Amino acid sequence: MSRRRTSFNTALTYAAGLLFLAIFVGPILWFIALAVRPAETAFTMPPQITFEPNLDAFRHILVDPGTNAPQLVNSLIVAIGAVLLNLPFSVPAAYALSRFKLRGKKNIMLWYLGLLMAPPVAFLIPYFILITRIGLQGSYFSMVLVLQTLTIPFSVWLMKSFIDEVPVELEEAARVDGARWYTIMLRITLPIVRPGIIVTSMFAFVFAWNNAAFPLVLSSRSTATLPIGTLGYFATSGVTWNYIAAAALLAMIPPMIIFLVFDRYVVRGLTFGSVKG
Repeated sequence: MSRRRTSFNTALTYAAGLLFLAIFVGPILWFIALAVRPAETAFTMPPQITFEPNLDAFRHILVDPGTNAPQLVNSLIVAIGAVLLNLPFSVPAAYALSRFKLRGKKNIMLWYLGLLMAPPVAFLIPYFILITRIGLQGSYFSMVLVLQTLTIPFSVWLMKSFIDEVPVELEEAARVDGARWYTIMLRITLPIVRPGIIVTSMFAFVFAWNNAAFPLVLSSRSTATLPIGTLGYFATSGVTWNYIAAAALLAMIPPMIIFLVFDRYVVRGLTFGSVKG
């Protein structure tokens, strides 16, 4: 009787796993099918299960006319630039908040948290006026700069948690030997939390990559990012879902590659400090 119950529980577990897998993977598979199927069969009733796949949608967005190809490059420039500008500010700030006795430290962390919780659209008008006044409208740098509103608060919170796990005794021993705080940070603490820095950079990249609010008002035709280019397929004459699906799949590739290449750092970073001897 117990063996039968065990088999039933195992089958139920597999069934629940398949159900959750279908819920999460199903939309991705549907978008893949939408990108490679003929446009006229996208929403036929009853649904057309069998079709002859083609790559016309990908050819349209990448080759002829290839509008989204330069937008993909623009997204890479903006996202990588946001990460490179983010780290020199967020890492020292996280170290200071973790190691130094600062007045109002709790309020500073709450202020960062407030920036994370605020919707990006709340900053659009002030940033648009500021960027226009200083003459940076339509430039890559304007988007990279404004994206720090999202990437720095998140990076500070995440990096502080990693630095908190580093034993203070290591730094105290170096301080006894005469090392300054910046030497300790660069040569002792940061090498230890390198997985955390990589994980923080990956998430900052995804934050900047997926953001469409800031490029919507700050970019120009030549600097528009891929999310902005996808919005162009919502026209008054109709919605070209196959182009949207192809562009969405194209936008998924760089973050997927990054997480697949650095997956071991993700595991090490997310479990950093969880086991203490």
